[in-house]
Amino acid sequence: MASRIAVGQVVKRKAVIVKPNDSVHRVARILSKNKVGSAVVVDKDEIVGIITDRDILDKVVAKGRDPKSVKVKEVMTKKPVTIEDDYDISDAIDKMMDKGIRRLLVTRLGKPIGFVTAADLLAALNTYNSENEEELTEETEVYGICELCGQYGPLYKVYIEGGEKWICESCKDSLNL
Repeated sequence: MASRIAVGQVVKRKAVIVKPNDSVHRVARILSKNKVGSAVVVDKDEIVGIITDRDILDKVVAKGRDPKSVKVKEVMTKKPVTIEDDYDISDAIDKMMDKGIRRLLVTRLGKPIGFVTAADLLAALNTYNSENEEELTEETEVYGICELCGQYGPLYKVYIEGGEKWICESCKDSLNL
């Protein structure tokens, strides 16, 4: 059976917490300092929204508003879409597609722990699929002509001098690989 990948295993961006009454200017500096694109808005230990670099760009900068006077609560996305960290990444992908969003707030017991993006999830899925392909390749014998001695038979993929070669078992043994 295939091993499952939990959303929590894919979280690369830890949750940055801000308050609803913080200025957008302060939040922009926090996002920049932490090199992240979004923050969780928390009021009295409850998640009330998220604010993203896109919110700041579209709702403040593009409209000529003063970031020092605009409060987070005025431009944040209320009731953000969340997923618990023990859910499977396929559930996260489904949720993102269903809601038409690019990032999900990951929680543990309702508390924010970080964000995952569509790119994070696809990369994790790709890594998982690559590992499964390697397992499949190991189980399947490949036959052909050895690139070192020219004999036909079962072949093994090896890396010699930075290049990939397909060689027979005898050559593999003589090279001590």
